[in-house]
Amino acid sequence: MSPVTCYLISVDEVKPEDVGNTEGFQDVDLRLVIADKTMGSETACLFRVIFPKGAYHGPHYHTKSDELPYALRGKAIQWVEGKEYIMTPGTAMLIPKNVVHWMRNDWDEDFEVVGIYPEVPSFYLTDQRIPENWEAYGFTPPARK
Repeated sequence: MSPVTCYLISVDEVKPEDVGNTEGFQDVDLRLVIADKTMGSETACLFRVIFPKGAYHGPHYHTKSDELPYALRGKAIQWVEGKEYIMTPGTAMLIPKNVVHWMRNDWDEDFEVVGIYPEVPSFYLTDQRIPENWEAYGFTPPARK
């Protein structure tokens, strides 16, 4: 018997994760749409995040899974291994595990991204780690609203 508990879900049925403003998150709406707790997934996690202007996910890396983000609307800076990329609608990235990266929305429009952690059924199982010296990774938080 399959561990899947449902086969169809809407992002509106999923509550935002309570990531607060710690662990490098600031002002994001993160929802684990396909995950162990929402659909009974055992192998992968699909997330949706909205970054309003000034929101960010500071420097971090995952030891247990790659990350595959795909931009839906708006734009944001995605920093990976010393280079800044601008994600715009229709762009995607492959961020291998153990590679430090960060994302920040410096524009007026919300940035919406979906993505997959292909090796774990939840964001919480990616073993996300936060480096201590953010400045070493080219990151400065935007001025607070």
